[in-house]
Amino acid sequence: MQIKNMSYIIALAEAGTLSAAGKQLGISQPTLSVFLSNLEQELGIDLFLRDKKKLIPTPAGRIYLEAARRILATQEQTLQSIRQLTTAPPIEIRIGVTPLRGSEVASKIFARFSARYPNIRLRLQEGYMQELRNMVQNGMASCSLGTCFDTESADFDYITLFREEVIVAVPAFHPLAHRPKNTSMEFPQVSPEELSDSPFILMSPGSSIRTISDYIFHQAGFSPTVVFESGNNLVIRNMVRNGSGIGFQPRSTALMDDPDIAYLSLSPRYYLNLCVVTKKERYYQKVNGILST
Repeated sequence: MQIKNMSYIIALAEAGTLSAAGKQLGISQPTLSVFLSNLEQELGIDLFLRDKKKLIPTPAGRIYLEAARRILATQEQTLQSIRQLTTAPPIEIRIGVTPLRGSEVASKIFARFSARYPNIRLRLQEGYMQELRNMVQNGMASCSLGTCFDTESADFDYITLFREEVIVAVPAFHPLAHRPKNTSMEFPQVSPEELSDSPFILMSPGSSIRTISDYIFHQAGFSPTVVFESGNNLVIRNMVRNGSGIGFQPRSTALMDDPDIAYLSLSPRYYLNLCVVTKKERYYQKVNGILST
């Protein structure tokens, strides 16, 4: 099995006709026809069925195709590894990510980024937003990715990717769980003041959801009864389910089919921003550096 044979067979299978495959490969239809006939004669079996000028892989053809694709993929990986040996050392970009949303978004782009930029290594460092901002400030991370409440800062630039509503999770037996909702709203609405008599399960200090929680309490003019704090949204949700208290959650964590939890929208609504956070000084230095070269 020669590399050229493999690419020809793959082109024939994908194009479906000799003429279309020939155009794709840049060779004439008669040349490709002779190639296919000679290969099938050499193997002693047909690789394609000819059905009204349409080429359909036979069982043997499918086996050949599968092997050809694997071999070509291995060849490409090998050549890429060799190229990396002859190029400059890989660049490392350190990105701070929050345990929930930041890590979720980063994991979705990690494989595609690495495939497109093999000489750039992404190094992910987890932490809450306060910790991640310190990493960016101290140069331990090039940028951070996570949820933010306050995006006004003299030290950082915030690039907002999207916004997410903060909602209230309450046990199914809570009096507010049975509040009727407006037909135009996804969840029933509740004012923060109406929550003042309920025990709270809160995210740990330093997280964005805790920052916005403290802001909500301040705006509503009451200090909550906090029965438990956790750095894990799953723990908070489970404790709400078991009736230990109520808690604030990002909209994306809501389990709509959970019979033991009800969700409420706040009035007024509050939102978290999923942001890329960079240091202003670092950004401008980089721009000036490019302009000066």
